[in-house]
Amino acid sequence: MSTKTTIWDGFIRGYHWLQAICIAGLWYTGTEGLMDWHFSIAYGLLALLITRLIWGLFGSETAKLASLFHSPRAVIQHLGELHQPKPTHTTYPHKSDIGHNPAGSYMVLGFFVLIAAQLTTGLFANDDIVSEGPLAMYVSSELSSRLTELHALNFDFLLGAIGLHLAAILLYRLKSIDLIGPMLHGKKELADQAAPKMRNGAIGWGVFVAVATAIYFLWAKDVIIYLF
Repeated sequence: MSTKTTIWDGFIRGYHWLQAICIAGLWYTGTEGLMDWHFSIAYGLLALLITRLIWGLFGSETAKLASLFHSPRAVIQHLGELHQPKPTHTTYPHKSDIGHNPAGSYMVLGFFVLIAAQLTTGLFANDDIVSEGPLAMYVSSELSSRLTELHALNFDFLLGAIGLHLAAILLYRLKSIDLIGPMLHGKKELADQAAPKMRNGAIGWGVFVAVATAIYFLWAKDVIIYLF
């Protein structure tokens, strides 16, 4: 017997889609030279990422950072199961597949690293004209320029990871595994005994408000006031 079971809390779902919107916004504003908007969106994404990592320590079971670490053997086994005519984990998944499956977990960890690198280098970056990150003044102009180059290069890697992510979603869809639906409504058809332990996503959003407020007063206040 199986039932529709909540596997993603409200914070994780909101984080996922807001992260996608922020990255798209950063790409557009960076390309168009809208640097005040670029910095504002980056501060928002920074607040989201920090909150996601905090939520990964005490949030829902499927949000835990510990659930993202799998052995290469587990990843290979999971990918091998995708070649089965009707994957056995579509309705009755392995415990490790209830949230992010082993392969997907590697992708999530990769996104954490790439986004963290993007935001960190951005704090030290400059455009050699008028805009610079809030920490650029604390390093030499040479180091700031190198970090600016890494900032641009890392974004290319981030775009590549996004392309791989979208290709994986399509592959799973062809195997009758819906990854998008659960990230919209939070539910997945599971065996009754497989339900993960959940926490109220509103708590995560409360943490986000606290983190975003701290970033606002630390770095973002001037640029946001200028915009609005």
